[in-house]
Order: sequence, then C-alpha cells, then structure tokens
Amino acid sequence: MTKFTDIKLNDEMYSIVFGFGKVIFVLTKSLRLDGYYVFEVEYENGQKVYYTEDGKPNWCRDINNCTKTICYKHEVNFDEVDTKPKKKVLTKNKINELRYNDNLEMMSPAGGWIDANLMPDIMVDNAMNKEQYHLFRKMKS
Repeated sequence: MTKFTDIKLNDEMYSIVFGFGKVIFVLTKSLRLDGYYVFEVEYENGQKVYYTEDGKPNWCRDINNCTKTICYKHEVNFDEVDTKPKKKVLTKNKINELRYNDNLEMMSPAGGWIDANLMPDIMVDNAMNKEQYHLFRKMKS
C-alpha cells in the first residue's frame, strides 16, 4: 500500500521544496494506474504540482529514480528544518563542482536547506543563471 492512497481534497500538505499547500485535485481510485499522477497540490506561492500515490512529483526527470518530497503537514517536525543563513557566498565554479559531486544544498522556497538534487532542475538552473549564488551551500556532513 502506498502512502497517499487515501488522499482527499483539501488535505494539508508540506513539501520540502515549496512549503505549505492543499490538495486541489484527486483522481478517482477506479481510474488510477500504478506510477501515474493521482493528485495535485497547490502551494501558497501559487505553484501547482502533480504527485503519484508514492508522493513522487511531476517535475522529476526519471520517475523511477525520484525521491518523495511531500508529506502530510501534521507529520512534519519543523524544529528539525534547517533554516539557518549561511556565512559565505560560494563561487559559480565551486557550486558547479559541488553539484557535480552531489554535495550541494539549496535554499528551497519553503525556507529550508535541502539537497539540490531534490529541487526541480529548472529552479537550480534559474538560480545559477540569475547569479543567485547566496541560495547555495556545501552539504553538511
């Protein structure tokens, strides 16, 4: 049984990428197929994302190799979310090196530092293109 089999309209959700949101669409159980998107969440910033019953988002390039980035709001311990500002800004070359080595974190719109691999590629690329290097840091060990 997958985690979001019994998802309902207006369920309160939390994404480590986009923050708080509500379920605005749920596909009827009889129409669902394994591995396909079955519900949609709209976040406070207006972003809308479709998810599978496993919680995999529609922005993943490889749905079979994708990490779940969403959970029910009541399951989150917000004391564990790292929101501390970083001390120094990395250079573009250092960011690219850390990204290549899977050792890069990015400040998500939700306000916490997360593995840059969990962020939509377009968000990481846009931050790089706009030279928003303050949004990146080396992953803590």
